[in-house]
Amino acid sequence: MSEIKKEKPKKEKKKLSRSAIVLIAGIVIIAIPVLIFVGILAKSALETGTPREGSRFDGDLDPAITGELVGQLKNDLSQLGTFDNLEVICKEGQLRIFIDTADNLTGEQIDTLLNNAYNKVNTRLPISTYFTATGNKKMYDLQINIYTTAEASEIGATNSREYKILHKNSFEETYGIDDVAHPKDPALAAELEGITVETETETEETPSEETTTNE
Repeated sequence: MSEIKKEKPKKEKKKLSRSAIVLIAGIVIIAIPVLIFVGILAKSALETGTPREGSRFDGDLDPAITGELVGQLKNDLSQLGTFDNLEVICKEGQLRIFIDTADNLTGEQIDTLLNNAYNKVNTRLPISTYFTATGNKKMYDLQINIYTTAEASEIGATNSREYKILHKNSFEETYGIDDVAHPKDPALAAELEGITVETETETEETPSEETTTNE
């Protein structure tokens, strides 16, 4: 007699419930941004200490102020007179000029020299080309420092000090001039200087008290 083979009962496949599907989908949705964030952190950690090539002035400062132009401008400025020191520095999108003049120059003479220096810059490096932004393109900032002495005068000093700065941001229409050697409000400055001198005098005249404790 032939043996009758019994059929094995088929296992029913378990179907995921709706709540389980929603849970899995939620986990996947949350996991994607988390994995992206972790990847960004890992990439940043690996790149720590590695210098990045490029410039924050990409697309700006065009045309550029070359070292040759800086040298030519310095030569132009030297023709304005005999100075104790003359420096022309072009760095980080700024052209800075420092002119240390004779100590006996007056404020009016400093103003004239400042105006002549600005004209020399405009002749060699036109302001509208090198120091004026067009649209979103940033250009150079200009700063001209002219002074009889760079050191600030002490309170009560009788010697006259002149120090003026001409400045123009590339997004400004015109330049401005700051007088850093003289206060805008002389009366207030004199009052503050008087208070300071009086305080220092009182401090010097008041002897320090020593307290002795006998045990």
